[in-house]
Amino acid sequence: MCLTHGYRVPDRHIESFITSHYERPMEPGLFAILGLFVGAVINVAIDRSPPHDHVEGVVAQGARPRSIAIWEWFPFLSAYGAFKQTRVPFPNFWLRYPLVELVSAGLFGLAWYRIPDPSWLFAISLVLIAVLIALAFIDFETTYLPNNLVYPLFAVGIATSFFIPEREWWQGLAGAAVGYAVFYPFAWVGDRLNRPIMGWGDVKLTAALGAILGLAPLLLGLYMGVLIGGFIAIFVYAARLFGFNRVLIPYGPYLITGGIVSMLYFRTIADWIETQL
Repeated sequence: MCLTHGYRVPDRHIESFITSHYERPMEPGLFAILGLFVGAVINVAIDRSPPHDHVEGVVAQGARPRSIAIWEWFPFLSAYGAFKQTRVPFPNFWLRYPLVELVSAGLFGLAWYRIPDPSWLFAISLVLIAVLIALAFIDFETTYLPNNLVYPLFAVGIATSFFIPEREWWQGLAGAAVGYAVFYPFAWVGDRLNRPIMGWGDVKLTAALGAILGLAPLLLGLYMGVLIGGFIAIFVYAARLFGFNRVLIPYGPYLITGGIVSMLYFRTIADWIETQL
């Protein structure tokens, strides 16, 4: 979904958006606190979602995720628990836990300013942002995008797209189709050559982003994701020159970053581009 509803928001809707947001009883700080607690839940989802017996380059027969105590479902305490107990089959990456919680808090607080009414759209958007955060960190750690998160993301994006005010009903379908088609050839060729050019998880993720954003915001998000990924790739290939051959380039985090930026700032960026033309 393009969360500014359509590609051109009339002045009356902008005024209504500003008025309604400042009349909301909850302040962005409260949403940021909510984001902290949601971030702790996201950390549990990240620990539980990947396949623990085999993940790209890591094989551990019979491996199981580490046990999580009840108190570890709270912000920052999760990092202490991870520091004390290694997560199998991955190394002890305890810094990820507060990072996820802070990212979630920041995006939830920012969403209060950037996502307009109706309230149901705002609530669904927070859920979608939480799932995207989980997918980004899962892919970063494991180069794996689990279907049990990608498929529901796609389904909610499609179902919601028909009811977004000020946007054509077909935008979600068109965005999903284009998102799937953009990276499909790369994944197909990679399969034929037996080389990881682009994973099928990235293809499905891009289709889900297209369903959520709509056509034009998807293209902007992909453009930004490709730029970010290309910039990071320069450093990754430089690291390989110095012997760090196990450094991989999961593309999901960069696609998700571009998608979230487009979700929150599409209209602002599009207006700026218009002034430069």
